[in-house]
Amino acid sequence: MEQEIHLKKAEDMYAYSCEHNFGKGLTRAWGINSFRLAEQAMDEDEFAYLTFIGLHRFHSMSAHQRNYAYAVTNKHIFMTQMRSFMRSRLDIIPLNAVLNLSFDNNDSIGVVKIHLPNDAICVGMSQESIQALSKRFTELLPVIQQYAQQLPQIEH
Repeated sequence: MEQEIHLKKAEDMYAYSCEHNFGKGLTRAWGINSFRLAEQAMDEDEFAYLTFIGLHRFHSMSAHQRNYAYAVTNKHIFMTQMRSFMRSRLDIIPLNAVLNLSFDNNDSIGVVKIHLPNDAICVGMSQESIQALSKRFTELLPVIQQYAQQLPQIEH
């Protein structure tokens, strides 16, 4: 595996997602503004090593919360969305709260499911993006597990 990536700036997080076919979002400005929410919320010693963009809480093509930017860091998974009039949404999941990740690729859309103790967050993406993201998550699984084990235990 190549050298581990440490992304801190919104522009770099957006570029990483685009370069690896992990989603582009509505526009470049939207993507950077959405990742900026993660950048601003990160701890000083925190960095992202995987970013992607997809349809948040995906149930169907007509039932989702639109595009969100996702940043997987050494401590959290940030789920962010910049909306009109500078309204924003920011959800943060501790990395060690994630029980499992699963991928489903059928018909026209792929879904990554983030399994949590009391929830499962589904993210819809194109088939090409979900295949690329699934491969990358598989490669990064040992890194994700290592970072999660370094965090304080949480009650499930």
